[in-house]
Amino acid sequence: MQNVSPPLTAEYLQRYEKIYNIPEGQSHYRLLCYLSEVIVTGNILNIGTGDGINLSYLASDSSSIKHPKIHTFDTSCRIPDNELRQNIHNNPKVVLHYADLLMDREKRHYYCDLILTSSLIFFDLLDPLLKERLSEIVELIRFLQEKKYAGLIIVNGIWENKEVRDGFWLSAVEDSYKLDLTEFGHVKGTGAITFSDRSEVDYPFLPFSQKNHRDSWTLVTAYFNLTKCSDASAEIKARDAVYYLHHAVFTLSLPYNLVIYCDQESISEIQKYRPTYLASKTQYIITEFDDFRIGERTFREYREKINQNRQEKPYNFDPRNTASYYLFCVSRYIMLQNTIVQNFFVSTHFCWINFCMERMGYLNCVHLDEALQVKRDKFSTCYIDFVPESLVKDTAEYFRWGRCGMCSGFFTGNAQYMFQTCGAILAKFVEYVDTGYGHADEQLYSPVFFEHPDWFEQYFGDYQEMITNYRYIYDAPEKPLRNFIRNSFSSGFYAKCTEACVNLWESFRLGKCSLDEGQLRELCYYKMMSELRAN
Repeated sequence: MQNVSPPLTAEYLQRYEKIYNIPEGQSHYRLLCYLSEVIVTGNILNIGTGDGINLSYLASDSSSIKHPKIHTFDTSCRIPDNELRQNIHNNPKVVLHYADLLMDREKRHYYCDLILTSSLIFFDLLDPLLKERLSEIVELIRFLQEKKYAGLIIVNGIWENKEVRDGFWLSAVEDSYKLDLTEFGHVKGTGAITFSDRSEVDYPFLPFSQKNHRDSWTLVTAYFNLTKCSDASAEIKARDAVYYLHHAVFTLSLPYNLVIYCDQESISEIQKYRPTYLASKTQYIITEFDDFRIGERTFREYREKINQNRQEKPYNFDPRNTASYYLFCVSRYIMLQNTIVQNFFVSTHFCWINFCMERMGYLNCVHLDEALQVKRDKFSTCYIDFVPESLVKDTAEYFRWGRCGMCSGFFTGNAQYMFQTCGAILAKFVEYVDTGYGHADEQLYSPVFFEHPDWFEQYFGDYQEMITNYRYIYDAPEKPLRNFIRNSFSSGFYAKCTEACVNLWESFRLGKCSLDEGQLRELCYYKMMSELRAN
């Protein structure tokens, strides 16, 4: 390994775009070019030749005869008979082996020295043939760990496919051995694995600092079996414990301090999904759902009152949003306040994350670390749709249609802001229930926001982007343009409109998202006009 290697940054990787004619939308090949440049001692192993494209970029740096050989292993070479194939076969750096290192243990023993002395091993789990052999790849990774392999393992495709995500990236390797490089690699996920005790010394170009923020956070989540509640609808019963646990692997595998609230009947199943190596970062709190209290009343008492309110003042009812479901959503703020008071892990910042977060799309999984690195102090959540203060003050109309402006599936803040905002939300809940209303916890956000705007720092998107768009607007930029910017401008809330415009413009300018010509014109119009009118 070089003593001094260029750091892995998006800016540095851009130099490869034109040099190697990397196709538009496939910039993940830049990472392979980069690795072929910084790996200067030991061989590079490519497991699964595939169509040969990855191999061609791994072998791209031929500027120095000192650079290592690229050994590619496959049972059947599927490189198409074209110019690419000729270039690979004519490349003196490439050695092609028809050997199956995944299944054939004799071959693995034969090539053991070559494997263990290599500096880099690359897998592409986006290759359907490799993805089908996930258990064999996990076995090979464990073989490398047992043999104290000191090189670097790079794997593509770690996030999008649930089978790969659950069966490989989240469970096969402990967090201390891996690094998420998706920011620099493939949009569907690129990860690095190293079993070296000197990782940061051996690979100074990798961003190991991305994990440094984690100990200052406590994440809170919960599962209660609402199918057992007296008001469980058919829609509630359709999503039982098996459904939620199936979609909870990501949340339960997070290498953060995690507080999990649940009922007695659920804890044993939940514990099966939380990796044992994270035991010191885990606190379980067992409580029965109906025993939660706000003031002097239990959830059992509130359920009766909410159901009565809904009969007397009907609204646009979602059959999944039973009184018990509404109460579960409200319980988030009780659990967060309790966690802040007890502060099991001596954290400065706290976060609510839905138990089944991965249901909202894998990009939320990808961007969680980036989001929590920001360490916002104020109560920060995704602003989905602007609801004007005039409507909020028209209580009957506001609750009749159940319009929700902000998302409650993921939100963050430091201890002070989180505690006081949760308290204000709970107070609003009691106030509205006592005056005859009750729909969703997200409807409690806007009244608290308009009373205490300085407590909030929102970002912009929709439910599917509740984590993804935390720092930048990466995904679906048309949604904040349509649902928030237009609506806040038409309501005369120009300061917040300007804030959203700036966020979207910066995201576009930095290449985090794409806007067509019409969307850019519209964004510029709203940004200019909202700034003028705000002044």
